[in-house]
Amino acid sequence: MNLRKKSTREEFERALAQCKPEDFDGHTEFYRLTPEQRLEWLCQAATFVYEFKGKANSAFRDRPRQRD
Repeated sequence: MNLRKKSTREEFERALAQCKPEDFDGHTEFYRLTPEQRLEWLCQAATFVYEFKGKANSAFRDRPRQRD
């Protein structure tokens, strides 16, 4: 694993560790955000998808296979 990938993964894991279960209950209150906040939220969501789309699948696909 190169340093950049390790750093990104560690940053993501640290951020994830700070989350609470209620952060993942699907409740966003998007309707309460101002138009500017909505655009910022959408920008961040799009950036996340762009950066991490397929990462989980590629990590699963590239893992060493275990033999029975």
